[in-house]
Amino acid sequence: MEFAVAATVAAILIGMLLSRLSGYQGEAERVALQYTVSGMRSALQARLAQARLPGHALNLAQLAEQNPLELLERKPKNYLGEFYSPDVRELAPGNWYFDRDKKILVYLLNEKGIFGDSSLKLLQFKVKLSRLPTSPAKPSSAPEIPGATLEQLNG
Repeated sequence: MEFAVAATVAAILIGMLLSRLSGYQGEAERVALQYTVSGMRSALQARLAQARLPGHALNLAQLAEQNPLELLERKPKNYLGEFYSPDVRELAPGNWYFDRDKKILVYLLNEKGIFGDSSLKLLQFKVKLSRLPTSPAKPSSAPEIPGATLEQLNG
């Protein structure tokens, strides 16, 4: 009788522990994803700032077509590579890949619902070009300063 009670209590405690660990795993995935995205955004802004220096040219059109993970010094360990029209069902969740046809960076969610939408299975990112609006007060000889941002396309 004592053994049955001890086993029941142990099973309840293990169940509570496993449910807590699942929540921590989803939170860890969310934080790692945000860390990688913020690193890419910072690297993109640094590249744009460097291009504004004399003698440093940057082809923005080429930058918009490029894999944003190429901006990082080291790619994440969960980066699968570049693919042409991949079948998402064949790729493991919790990983990054770059779709060369669509020119988008994709993250396959491991934990559904960590970003609010429980049906969301992947997050897509793309470098988009932006131009500051021309001001009537701006002298005509002033150069136009183009920019770029890493935007999330869904989610």
